Amino acid sequence: MSWSVSSIGKPAAVAAKLEKDFSNIHCAEPEESIKNSVAAAVAAGLAVFPPTMAVRVEASGSQHAPDSKKPEEKQNQLSVKLEPLFGFVE
Repeated sequence: MSWSVSSIGKPAAVAAKLEKDFSNIHCAEPEESIKNSVAAAVAAGLAVFPPTMAVRVEASGSQHAPDSKKPEEKQNQLSVKLEPLFGFVE
C-alpha cells in the first residue's frame, strides 16, 4: 500500500485539508499507525505556524513485505516535508 498527501496555503486551511485527506486513507498495520503518527506530527507543526505565512506540506509512505515467506516482516518508507514559503504573494 502507498499513500500521499500534499497541500499549499495558509496553515489553518492546510491543516483542515490534510486532516480530511489523512482520515480518508486506510492502510494495513503497522502502516496505518505510522500514517496516523505523521498526521499528528504535521498537525502539531501547523498549529504553531504563523497564521499569515504560507506553508507547503508533502507527506507520503509505503509498506511492503520483501519476503513472501515472511509476511509479518514489513519494510516502510516515509517522507515528510513541512516548508514555510517566504515571499508568497496573494
